[in-house]
Amino acid sequence: MKGWALLCCGWFAAAPSGLLAQDVRVRLYTNHAPSEITVTAVAKPLHWRACATCDEITGSSLKIGGNNSNEGDVFRIAGNYQLRPLRGPLFSGNHPLTIEERNARLLVTVAMPLEEYVAAVLAAESGDFKNDESMKAMAVAARTYALRFAGQHEKDGFDFCDTTHCQVVGWRGGNERIQRAVNATRGEILRFGETPAETYYHANCGGMTAAATEAWPSVRASYLSAHQDPYCATSGTVKWESTIAASEIDRVLREAGLTVPKEWNAIEIASRTGSGRVERLQLRGGAANAGISGSSFRFAVDRALGWNKIRSDLYDVRSNGVEIVFSGRGSGHGVGLCQAGAEEMARQGKPYREILTFYYPGTQIAPAPERRQWQKRSSERLELLSTQPEQDAEVLRVAEKVLTEDQAAVGWPLGFRPRVQIFPTLDAYRNSTGQPGWVAASTRGRVIRLQPLLELQRRSIVESTLRHELLHLLIEARAKAGTPLWFREGLVLFFSAPSGSAAPPLLTAAQMEAVLRQSLERDELERAYRSSQSRVATLIQQNGKEAVLGWLSSGIPREAGGPDGVGSASHN
Repeated sequence: MKGWALLCCGWFAAAPSGLLAQDVRVRLYTNHAPSEITVTAVAKPLHWRACATCDEITGSSLKIGGNNSNEGDVFRIAGNYQLRPLRGPLFSGNHPLTIEERNARLLVTVAMPLEEYVAAVLAAESGDFKNDESMKAMAVAARTYALRFAGQHEKDGFDFCDTTHCQVVGWRGGNERIQRAVNATRGEILRFGETPAETYYHANCGGMTAAATEAWPSVRASYLSAHQDPYCATSGTVKWESTIAASEIDRVLREAGLTVPKEWNAIEIASRTGSGRVERLQLRGGAANAGISGSSFRFAVDRALGWNKIRSDLYDVRSNGVEIVFSGRGSGHGVGLCQAGAEEMARQGKPYREILTFYYPGTQIAPAPERRQWQKRSSERLELLSTQPEQDAEVLRVAEKVLTEDQAAVGWPLGFRPRVQIFPTLDAYRNSTGQPGWVAASTRGRVIRLQPLLELQRRSIVESTLRHELLHLLIEARAKAGTPLWFREGLVLFFSAPSGSAAPPLLTAAQMEAVLRQSLERDELERAYRSSQSRVATLIQQNGKEAVLGWLSSGIPREAGGPDGVGSASHN
């Protein structure tokens, strides 16, 4: 796949989908995956399977984890249930549930209808709202976000996590006010032209919203601009201060793979954005100075130390050599809807449509897009799903040729019939997969999802994209649970271009794994991919192709950077 698209193999098979997904897959307990969990029937009995081919079991409760399950087990559960982990909040639901055992932790994923997901988001994200119109504005923003960014965590088998990285989900469900807001706006989204808008939102803008490019340079949306927010200023801006040891900051920046000079002892603000937020920082002292973007710095620190350590990029900073003190205002990235300002607008009698127009100027409220009619075509070993199969059928011929070559390269056949889904427009692809335009394809389960054929042909990447995605299917078919993502991605990249250089990797194994699993920044991801390709190329050069491929099922040896090894680039 050209453009570094990622693969996610979950048990959810991707059904023919249009622009509007039926269910939203949410990972629960994202930050603190439990080691044990008890699932208890609330009303009728539970029904579950312990594997895809296992018989269905019926009962009143099920305990998973500890000595009751094995690495790689995947439980599929149906019924009206309550989840009770050893530690953490309870969760009640009645939607399809999967619980997978991985690395002595349980990955819990629930698939819920879109409107119920919106209500669950409002239960967590609108706790300070006292007015119905601000609640309605949030409902439209949350629904649009869900449609625009579905598949945000596709590489790990779900759409959204339950943290501030995506949209926080309320554990106890919504109340009557929330349900009224969801029902009053049911099916409504914000659109810019023909595309669902990127409806970012935050808690408090500090009196000045930020342009999207200040937080994410690749997001260029005219309706996400910097402007004064008198409503937030009226309601009162959040002021905060945080003191962090310089040694802690040094550690988390290095773990995030960011460039950090040795023995630095001070942080200074090098430049600010148009809205006054920190654009770039300088780490000074020691052997050299180093620049770092303000958003990358805040995300790295907050991801490791807690999302309220540096609450926004609107701050001043001072250093004493041992500790760094941040003094700021506002909470969140500042892009899009300011919840404090929206609540003030509602208090002043502004309707939700006016609130949305103020924070997303140039967008329009419209019904969610309808499904497209998909048609199926088949070849000897593949299926094609397309809205214009006469034009796209050529892909089957190319894919058959590439599959033969890929199977010969790795030495085993693909044991199932994959489906290639080609989207009719770039917007349809982005909306359905949640991938940016520079990612040419993504794979979910057994389905390879491609940008429009004409777009791939224009870039001359049809064959290379199919080669990459089919290699992903072949590699994942042999990879045991817990195989590092950097190793799987590196193998795919190596066999996509086996003549590539085995230059020293830029990142360690731990850094590659962290970036591939957490980062959404293109430059960080590309560096991690180059490192994974280089690392695997070196391992194959040292150990042979057959031996390294065998590690997919047997595990990576410690001396090669396996789970118990050092994993340092300097050791290869």
